[in-house]
Amino acid sequence: MDIDLSNSNMDLGSLIKDQVAKSMKNVDVMALLQKMATTETGDEESGEIQNKLQGILKSYNNMPENLKAEFTEQLKDLLVKKLATKLKDTPVDFSGVEDAIKNEIVYQLYLIGAGVVIFIVVLVFFGYKLYKSIKEKEKKREEKKKLKQMKKKK
Repeated sequence: MDIDLSNSNMDLGSLIKDQVAKSMKNVDVMALLQKMATTETGDEESGEIQNKLQGILKSYNNMPENLKAEFTEQLKDLLVKKLATKLKDTPVDFSGVEDAIKNEIVYQLYLIGAGVVIFIVVLVFFGYKLYKSIKEKEKKREEKKKLKQMKKKK
């Protein structure tokens, strides 16, 4: 998927809208229509639309191959234009995105902080053990030295 960032005046919302419209060009429209025609809904209005779609699909299946390709292309172009128009008329609201990013950053900082605290606690623990061990060895050396000196004095 190519994204053209050469126009710096284009905001993120319109960039997303353009990419959605472009991606519609690669959609298998007939498979989408078949899926819509077979999806069960409890809505009466949707049932009527599904019946009409099933009628269109039956007519489509009876068409010659060259008309099928032309029909599919025209339908795809129509859907892309309609979608592009709808997307341009609909403002994109990114107010929740900023909060979501902020919350995620805070969460990551908490995790990093907890990791640092655990690391410091482990470091202090082993540092204390090492200090205690060294002091104990020094104490034993001092005691041995004193015992040697006492033996020499006797």
